[in-house]
Amino acid sequence: MLRPLVVAAVIGTAAVPVAAPAAACPPPDPAEGCVPITIGTDALPLVRAVNASHGACVSALEFDDGEGVALAMVSPDALEDLSRAVHEEHHRCGGFIVHDSYDDAMLALQAAPQPRQVAYTIDRGSVVTAVLPQLDKARILSTIRELSAMPNRYYQSPHGAAASVWLRDRWRSFAAHRPDVTVELVDHGWAQQSVVLRIPGGAKRSEVVVLGGHLDSINARRRGDDVRAPGADDDASGIATLSEVVRVLLASDYRPERTIEVMAYAAEEVGLRGSQAIARDYQRRGIDVVGALQLDMTNYKGSDRDIWLMKDFTNAAQNDFVIKLIETYTGATYGLDACGYACSDHASWYRTGVPASMPFEARMRDANRAIHTVEDTAETCGDNAEHAEKFARLAASYAIEMGKGSLAAAHGQAQTCAGRGCERSPSRLPILLANALLALACLAFARRTIR
Repeated sequence: MLRPLVVAAVIGTAAVPVAAPAAACPPPDPAEGCVPITIGTDALPLVRAVNASHGACVSALEFDDGEGVALAMVSPDALEDLSRAVHEEHHRCGGFIVHDSYDDAMLALQAAPQPRQVAYTIDRGSVVTAVLPQLDKARILSTIRELSAMPNRYYQSPHGAAASVWLRDRWRSFAAHRPDVTVELVDHGWAQQSVVLRIPGGAKRSEVVVLGGHLDSINARRRGDDVRAPGADDDASGIATLSEVVRVLLASDYRPERTIEVMAYAAEEVGLRGSQAIARDYQRRGIDVVGALQLDMTNYKGSDRDIWLMKDFTNAAQNDFVIKLIETYTGATYGLDACGYACSDHASWYRTGVPASMPFEARMRDANRAIHTVEDTAETCGDNAEHAEKFARLAASYAIEMGKGSLAAAHGQAQTCAGRGCERSPSRLPILLANALLALACLAFARRTIR
């Protein structure tokens, strides 16, 4: 149930309070050219300030949905400035959700749908322990370096578009031996596209497990297609971590019961736009997403514990499951923290009723202060991927324990993997059988000779 707090109309730079309606507000005049967003009520002063500097948008249609979320209308030209302001003031990456329509934003103010009930079990230890030793922190670091060497991965720049194609091709190379695995680009109408890898499930293929991170980067201080925004930690680290998980799952010929989808979202930095579009599309199509795990920044160890689970705008039951995974498989320490509304793409899934979790690299107050600047490089994180490897262990165990299933290598085909791809090699079983038969024949011949 929505509880109206305040409605203020911003005309020019003056905020004029007006009476709040009992239930909902009529949409503002679309001719104003403003876009609807939802944002934490604690960040509304930033919305007003940014709007005032950009023009006369109607702002601050505020409703309390019980979780401190508000609706506001913002100038499209102000989104980058708002992203910077929310990051600097509240240390949130993203920090708001851009909606396609006013009605869609109003729906987001309603309480999130009841999450799907999931039976969380840990019973694939043999599969997890076979996969985890293959994780290679050197590969994670190499991918971080490759992504952050691009001038930027901004969602409207040609470099952002190129990053999508680069990642699609990299993930496809991991799946070269698996024709059942698909890697596709999702077009949202801007230069950068989201990337989605799908490992089809078996007995429960209609149930989908999502692991995601965001591909885009941003320089909050400067604009332009060629402005440097390396984004090594935010979020090349998350994408590199997921890439390594994809590599080892496919190299191990993992065959899940549930469908596994790994996603690299476009345009997270300007309102979770890629993940929002995908999550709402899945909701409209009735796709049964049973869980989502978000990796946004994995390689900066800023706190005394390794992994920090965000407890707000996430699912408590799945968080408890993730904690058990940390304790069982990672060897990492953990803590609980909060990051506020829409701090990353897990919020898009949470708002559609999907159980979502976000493990983070540090307590929010200790987060990497170099992000959104040219200083967000691999060197800022010690030029290694020691910290990210712990998140790779967590993500791999999440994928396997949620996806269930088994390794297919025992069914007559072994694999040898090197470089970026994986090639099938013939099983040694026929050779061993032939040798055994030859030995038996020799033994029989020897016995006849002795007689």
